[in-house]
Amino acid sequence: MKFLDKLVLKIFSLIILVLGIGVILIMTGILPIEVIEEYVSLLVDYENGIKIAIGVLAVLMLLAVKGMFFTSKPENNGKDGIVLENTNGKLVISKESLENLIASVIKDIPGADTVSSKTILDRDKNLIVYVTAVVSKDVMIKDISNELQAKIKTAMKRTADLDVKEVNIKIKNITSKRVKGLPSPTEDETSEKEVEPENTNSEENNGEE
Repeated sequence: MKFLDKLVLKIFSLIILVLGIGVILIMTGILPIEVIEEYVSLLVDYENGIKIAIGVLAVLMLLAVKGMFFTSKPENNGKDGIVLENTNGKLVISKESLENLIASVIKDIPGADTVSSKTILDRDKNLIVYVTAVVSKDVMIKDISNELQAKIKTAMKRTADLDVKEVNIKIKNITSKRVKGLPSPTEDETSEKEVEPENTNSEENNGEE
């Protein structure tokens, strides 16, 4: 909503509020009707009162016509989708499509799973992505976050031809779910224990020689 539309809405809201309060005060007897008649008569008797009243009413009428027939088009802030324009027309990429693309990118990264995602456009029409994810305890959070940010930006550019300004990631939870291809901490400790006797035996053989 543009500034003029907001101004028209505020002016008419204020007028309705004042009229409503005035009617209530008159009907309850708090504000005598004679007081209203006195102010009206003062306005009429004033030298330029009629001209001022006509001018104010004319402005209000123009604002009313503008509000009814010439409303501004709603601005696209990324809530419903991203609009791409060219000489041949417009292309609207829905919000759901972008979220599905983000989910597919995260799904291909071992140790990460998406909970939710959203895309918005800031005031400068820059695309910003917000991702809430769950990661496994077997991965390094900093490394996987960097990978998520890089791959989401690449996928957005390759698939939708969109330049992403920021990819903000929130880690909601760390799960104990194993990641295929990555050794668990218990396996690392076991392998270290198995290696130690071999080193000891080799040292003993060297001593005998």
